[in-house]
Amino acid sequence: MEKTFEQVYQFKITLKGIRQPVWRRIQVPDDYTFWDLHVAIQDAMGWVDYHLHSFHILNPETGLKEEIGGIDDSSWDDYQVTPGWKRNISRYFTLENNEALYVYDFGDDWQHDVKLEKVLPREENVKYPICIAGKRACPPEDCGGVWGYMNLLEILSDKNHEDFEDTVEWLGEEFNPDYFDSGEIVFSDPQERWEYAFGSTDDFSEDETDEIEEQLNEETAQMRAFSRDYLHEIWEKAKSGDMEGLLPEELRLAQIMKDHEEDFFNEFEFSDLTSDHEYDPDTEVNPFLHVYIHSVVENQLSEKEPIEVFQFYNAMRKKKCSHHDSIHLIGAILAPLMFSVIKEQKPFDPDTYKHLLKKYKTRNPGKLFDLLDKESKLYPQDL
Repeated sequence: MEKTFEQVYQFKITLKGIRQPVWRRIQVPDDYTFWDLHVAIQDAMGWVDYHLHSFHILNPETGLKEEIGGIDDSSWDDYQVTPGWKRNISRYFTLENNEALYVYDFGDDWQHDVKLEKVLPREENVKYPICIAGKRACPPEDCGGVWGYMNLLEILSDKNHEDFEDTVEWLGEEFNPDYFDSGEIVFSDPQERWEYAFGSTDDFSEDETDEIEEQLNEETAQMRAFSRDYLHEIWEKAKSGDMEGLLPEELRLAQIMKDHEEDFFNEFEFSDLTSDHEYDPDTEVNPFLHVYIHSVVENQLSEKEPIEVFQFYNAMRKKKCSHHDSIHLIGAILAPLMFSVIKEQKPFDPDTYKHLLKKYKTRNPGKLFDLLDKESKLYPQDL
């Protein structure tokens, strides 16, 4: 049933910190929730909703600042945030209490001023929300926040810059920071976006729910991936073509092995992998570690977690890298961090992993291995 409303709220959304202002003016129904407003802002600005967000606004009923976001606080023990779909904007925004801060991507920290300019009567034959004005293109996702975007613009202004070609290749030649056309904006259905982002087991049949629970109760293949006997069992199944009974993660491992069959998985070499041979990292490829890292990256891609892996992969594919080569490039960043976990008993550093994926996704894939060899975060000079 279509929502009914009598008034619309007109907001101006301005991205903070950019010298050449990026802004949008939108009109939305007054019965919108903060989740609905979030989706409208994403679509109007040109973001793609990869990351978390939050609104910061004064609650006129309590006189206190409140944080309203896109997660349910029941799942975050130490993080108090009100889910946006549980709060209507009309409870907070008035012509007197007319400003809020909207933050998108807590890493790049894109901050937006959200200002209620007018409360207007709904016009007939107008489909809301609508964008009625704006200036300049939205920055690309994961470009490093305000500082990174200003640096990107500086590179684009100098065709002789050493990173100009790589940057244009990453952005695409059609990117124009000064371009904006409100007529090109397409607004998404907030409910569909919510279901896509969160979903629930209500979306599945009883049989599908049982299957999910069964998989969750199984020990994952990755937890056993360093067992040579275990890998050998999977290889024998892959070689015979008998995949029955393998879990999804085990099927992924089997496919990775088949993909590397010519490299080091012929039946004579692989039959010796159950021995206690120690591999020299300077002269030999450790097939166990190789398969394990391949599996980790494939799993991260399928889960889109962290999202930086998915974004790096897409950037490499756009640069004409094959799927296999793109996995190897991600693995080249992940492997040294894994070595620290395995050999030095250090905790895995997810922040460095995400940082390096962001840093190198704009670079030339052909130069990436040489650049990573010089990366101090992966290979500290004092080691």
